[in-house]
Amino acid sequence: MLQYNCNIRCISDLEASYTMQQNAKDYYKQVRTYRLKESLESVWENYNNNSPTKIYTGSKFSFGLMLSKTKSNNSIMYNSDAFSKIEQGQVLYLKLDFLKGIYSMAVAFEITAIDSIKHTIEFSYVKGGCKASGKQTLQFEKCKNGETKITHTSLYKSKSTMRDMILYPFFHAKITNAFHRKLKNIIAKSAFVKSQPLAG
Repeated sequence: MLQYNCNIRCISDLEASYTMQQNAKDYYKQVRTYRLKESLESVWENYNNNSPTKIYTGSKFSFGLMLSKTKSNNSIMYNSDAFSKIEQGQVLYLKLDFLKGIYSMAVAFEITAIDSIKHTIEFSYVKGGCKASGKQTLQFEKCKNGETKITHTSLYKSKSTMRDMILYPFFHAKITNAFHRKLKNIIAKSAFVKSQPLAG
């Protein structure tokens, strides 16, 4: 309904709420770091190639659908559809659950940048897709011991100071922790399977 009120009628009308022209100093900021035992190459591959239907399945979130507004592909992906990799221009719709499902909210974000050289993924809340605006950036770095460090930086703001200073940091931390924990488990299982000897 929020997007309908914003005169969004088709995929091409969807816009990211954060652009390069905006000043990051105008937003609240939250930074969280995660470490995985697997290599940078393995972690990067898994974050890029795992289906959102697999990632966003759990007690904290669920996958709704994905719209693609790339120049070569305007399409809709549902739970049962095949998925190859994340791409700039994909818009994901999720349902977030808080307080053991007592409170739920829908959120939409657009993947706005993927840099395979600097190993960064950036996505922005979609205008009208939730009450907040801003962007999130994932920075992947190789550690000296061969592990991978992920820095998850969130810039956000809404029309409510209480939401921005109290509610958002608390609930956002729970969601980001659950997201990276899910990827960590997927990667660990993937590495375990790859390490098993072939039968016969």
